[in-house]
Amino acid sequence: MAKIKDIADLTGFSITTVSRVLNQDKNFNVSDETRLKIMATAEKLNYVPLSKRNKSSKKNITLTIGLVYWYSVAEEITDPYYMSIRLAIENHCQLHNINLQKIYLPMKSFDDISAMNLDGLIALGKYSEEEIQTLHTLNQHLVLVDCYSKHYNIDVVMADLKEATKDIISYLLDLELKKIGFICGIEKTLDGQELLDIRLTTYINQMSKLKSFNQNNVYLGAFTADSGYEIMSEIIKQGKLLDAYIVASDAMAIGCLKALNENNIKVPDVVSIISYDNISLSQYTIPSLTTIDMNTKHMGETALDLLVERINNDREIAKKVTIPTRLIKRASSL
Repeated sequence: MAKIKDIADLTGFSITTVSRVLNQDKNFNVSDETRLKIMATAEKLNYVPLSKRNKSSKKNITLTIGLVYWYSVAEEITDPYYMSIRLAIENHCQLHNINLQKIYLPMKSFDDISAMNLDGLIALGKYSEEEIQTLHTLNQHLVLVDCYSKHYNIDVVMADLKEATKDIISYLLDLELKKIGFICGIEKTLDGQELLDIRLTTYINQMSKLKSFNQNNVYLGAFTADSGYEIMSEIIKQGKLLDAYIVASDAMAIGCLKALNENNIKVPDVVSIISYDNISLSQYTIPSLTTIDMNTKHMGETALDLLVERINNDREIAKKVTIPTRLIKRASSL
């Protein structure tokens, strides 16, 4: 079984640093890159904290559930939103002594899931209705996280991105910033279906109501810092800077800030930036990012609680749970 020293040897960080990161010491400040490298290595080695091992030895494992996801470790590091939800689910399983089988779909198939004899499934990420129906056929105890389905029998846990986007627009208008653009990534399901982003559709609806919507103010790319950098660099090159930009992830926003800083464009004096996710790095950018806290830990824990309740009670009717968000105001928009 892997030890903290094994993780320290592989990452090059001290045992103290590794220990404090893995124990989620809130008083210990390290870079997002360091934290992610340690967590990714711990996952690779299947590290289990000693306290959790002791608990496991005293209790019987009562349930075995599967966590279906399609983000690779490399993708999670560039955009850690899904990683934070996944880790919340894993930690909550350990706390309740639930056996968790991780199912990375590009490496596994639906047939593999069928053969695993699981008590229930949590599907994290974006899935088409066809994929959702296939998962539900494999296991009637299914919870979707960050993917909506109106299916009568399938539980859903979603962040309230619609209200979050409305809050951002209202906040920017209160700052008398009226020319507002939107920078968003495009997500596709494993079977290639491109999905509408509720943040973008809400932005379009709200700006249309204000008679301020302009399709040319919408920019699409990928949910990465590189994509945000490229998009903002092109906007600057064309001389089309607006008063403010809503950016669909902190990762993209970090790239936007890099492009603005390189061109000596002051944020927020010239342009304001607001994003989503509230990853740990967002408070250390220059300037620090105003962002939406998605409460990802609560999303992951709620998904597991729903699944356990569903299994224990054999509930058939779905519950659609919306997790509230919070606007964290920082220097990029003040």
